[in-house]
Amino acid sequence: MMTVRRDNLRLAGLSVLSAAFLAGCLHIATGFTATAGPEVVVDDAALAGEINELNDEIREKQAAVDQLQDRIETYKTQIAKKQAEAATLGDQVGLLENRVAKTELDIQSNEARISLVNGQIRVLDAETNAYEAQLERQKLLMAEIIRTMDASDGDLLLEAIFSSRSLADLFDQIQYLENVNDELSQALELAKATRDRLIATRTDTEGKRAKLGELQASLIESRRRLDEERAAKESLLGESLASEAQYRTLLANLREEEAFISQQVALLQGEIEAKLSVNDEVGDASVMSWPVNAGYKGISTLFHDPTYPFRHLFEHSGLDIPQPQGTPVEAAAPGYVAWTRVGSMYGNYVMVIHRNGLATLYAHLSKVSVKADQFVTRGQPIGLSGGMPGTKGAGLSTGPHLHFEVRKNGIPVNPMPFMVSPP
Repeated sequence: MMTVRRDNLRLAGLSVLSAAFLAGCLHIATGFTATAGPEVVVDDAALAGEINELNDEIREKQAAVDQLQDRIETYKTQIAKKQAEAATLGDQVGLLENRVAKTELDIQSNEARISLVNGQIRVLDAETNAYEAQLERQKLLMAEIIRTMDASDGDLLLEAIFSSRSLADLFDQIQYLENVNDELSQALELAKATRDRLIATRTDTEGKRAKLGELQASLIESRRRLDEERAAKESLLGESLASEAQYRTLLANLREEEAFISQQVALLQGEIEAKLSVNDEVGDASVMSWPVNAGYKGISTLFHDPTYPFRHLFEHSGLDIPQPQGTPVEAAAPGYVAWTRVGSMYGNYVMVIHRNGLATLYAHLSKVSVKADQFVTRGQPIGLSGGMPGTKGAGLSTGPHLHFEVRKNGIPVNPMPFMVSPP
């Protein structure tokens, strides 16, 4: 630490110099634009030791994350291969098992990454505490020097010059003043560098905390996906009775059902729209209400969702909205019920046709409360949600939810642009 003798500092009592350094200290406190300066290191031995230990721990955690990522990449390759082969029940089950294994690794990876980021935040917090303490010590040192200089009398400089016994003595006094000025400049630069490092550390900490939130959300999603993939395997085995012949029959039924829906909607659209044109109760169907509370657990599977467990067999044609078994399901817009039906994939489902070539489908219902050719208003109950595997009307389902579709001229389209507001 720099030391300055009080009797010599009296010779440096220049008010202009004091003001300049006081302004510099204020600049440090306000944290203006960062400037390049000397390297800043933690000068507290205990804190430095703690930070080094935390950094060693972080390196170990990073190595674990890297190993998990390598295993995840291996499963990605296996899944891609299985998708190309999944023509039999055994292939499909193998694919789902690989998905489950990969998702389990995703969960382990997310947990390891969360631990890693928590460690990084602990390091940054320790560094922040160290830099704050250092900056305070540096500011106190400069404040003491400036107070000493301001307490000096500037006239003493003239006295020193005229009382010098020789020219060499005078030069020594002037050189000393220059040295004091240089030392104060260095102290100010170090304080500025510490300030800049503190700002950078705080910014880095904010970024790590945001990353932590993302990882925690990803962990929740991975756990949900794991439950869904395990249920998908059990549902498929249950629907096909673990038989290759039954599996092929199931696939044929699913494709036949999809073809039936598209054809029937196209056939009935004109007839039902003619009825709607003379019905005074019909409103605008281009903006749809949510059939259930989508804010309960959000949307688990989107339209054409790449994470859909059965995507390599058929695209996901709507939105899956998790709901407790038996939740009331409401019509998204006014229209006529085209039919109610029990299908292999959809289980119990209701098709409602609206104006402008639009239709909506509500699937995996545990109970249907409407019948064909019945007019329904927006928000009118049409049944109860279901989807619990093994229960009545569940169909090919991985858990309690409503499968909701919007169709345009019989073809499934993304429902989101039609919904009145985000879930």
